[in-house]
Amino acid sequence: MKKIFLNAAIISLITILVFSLPGCLKDRITRTYQISIPVYETLTKFRQSIVSQPAATITATGKISVYGKYIFLSEPGKGIHVIDNSNPASPKNVSFINIPGNEDLAIKGNRLYADAYGDLVTFDISDPAKAITKDFATYVFPDHSIYYADSTSNPDSINVVVGWITKDTTVDYNQGNNGYPYPMYYSNCSNCASIAAASLSSNTKATNGSTARFAIINNFLYTVGFSSLTTFDISIGFKPVYSGTTQVSWNVETIYPLKDKLFIGTNNGMYMYDVQSNPSAPSLLGTFAHVRTCDPVIADGNYAYVTLRSGTACEGFNNELDVLDFTDMSNPSLLKVYQLTNPQGLSKDGSNLFICDGVDGLKIYNASDVNNLQLIKQLKDGEMVDVIAESGLAIAIAKDGLYQYDYSDLGNIHLISTLKN
Repeated sequence: MKKIFLNAAIISLITILVFSLPGCLKDRITRTYQISIPVYETLTKFRQSIVSQPAATITATGKISVYGKYIFLSEPGKGIHVIDNSNPASPKNVSFINIPGNEDLAIKGNRLYADAYGDLVTFDISDPAKAITKDFATYVFPDHSIYYADSTSNPDSINVVVGWITKDTTVDYNQGNNGYPYPMYYSNCSNCASIAAASLSSNTKATNGSTARFAIINNFLYTVGFSSLTTFDISIGFKPVYSGTTQVSWNVETIYPLKDKLFIGTNNGMYMYDVQSNPSAPSLLGTFAHVRTCDPVIADGNYAYVTLRSGTACEGFNNELDVLDFTDMSNPSLLKVYQLTNPQGLSKDGSNLFICDGVDGLKIYNASDVNNLQLIKQLKDGEMVDVIAESGLAIAIAKDGLYQYDYSDLGNIHLISTLKN
C-alpha cells in the first residue's frame, strides 16, 4: 500500500505541472508597435514628379517671393504655390509646382531657382502658371540631401524614399527589438537613401522675404546652409554653375542682399560679405555678435535691422529689434534696442518699417529716426511670420495664410484680402 501511495503522489504532481504550464506560457509579455516601411522610387522618376500642376490648397506657409504681378509662396517640403496678384483685393491661386523637399526659392527674369532636398532645380517661368523644369544641379545642398550622388551618377541607379507605409506589429517584449520597447524600422533596400524624418514685369529679379535663404545679386545666386554660403553663376541660360562654398558660422538662418553686399543672419550674430570685388567668392567685411536667438536681418543705407526672438528652436530668450550702424562695416555698432513680443520677418519701404511680431500681428513703424521708432499701426489679423512691403502694398505671410494690406495712406492702413489655408 505504501508503494502505491507514492506512485499516486508522483502522478498527482506531474498532473499539476502539466496543467499549469500552459498558464505560464499565456503570461508572456508582448508589445504592439507601429513600423514604417519606406516606399522607394528611382531618382529619375522622383525628378519627373517635379512639375507644374493645377492649383492646390495651401496647407502651410513657408518662404515668399514677389515678382511682377505674381506671388510665389513655398509650402515647406512640398513645393511652390503660384498666385496671380493682378488684383491684390482678389488674389487667385493659379498653379502649384510640385517640388518634394522644397524650402527656398529665388527668381531672376524667366528663371525660378528652388531646392529639392539636395538638388538645385531651375524652372522656366515665362508662363508662371505653367512652370517648365529645365535643369537639376545634383547634390549641391548636402545639409538637406536624401541621397549621395554627383553629376556623373546615373539617376536610374539611385533610389530615394518618397513615402512611408505605416502598420502595427506585435512582438514578444523580451525577444523583439532585443528587449527594448522602441518602434522598429525595416528596409528592403540596402542601397537606398532615406529621409530623417501671363506676362511678367520688366524687373529682372524678384523680391524675397527676410527669412529667405536664397539671394540674387546680378548674375550670381547665393544660398546659405547650416554653416556655409554657396555661390552659383547663373549667367548662362537655365544651367547654374557651382562657383564655391564659404564657411560662415553655425546655425546660419537667413541671407539678405543689398547692392553689392550680403547680410547673413545666424543664431549668434550678423555677418556682412562683399561680392563686388569677386562675386564668385564673397569676402567677409565684418560681424556683429549677439545673444543666441533666431535672427532675420534686413538693411538699407547705413543701418541694419535685426529681429531676435525666443523659442525652443532659437535657443534664446530675447525678443527684440536691434538697430545697427554699419557705416564702418568692419566694426558695426549697436544703436538701439526695441523690446517686442516674438518678432520674425521684417521689411522696409522708405521710412516705413514693417515687423511681423508673432501673435501680436504686423506692426508698422515710422523709422525716419532710428533712435526713436514710432508705431503707426498694429494689425492683429494673424500670427505673422514674414512680410514684403513695396509701393503701398504689404504682403504678409502668417501661419494660416496670406494677408495683404494697403498702406498707401498711412492714416488708413487696412486689410484688402486674405488667402487662407
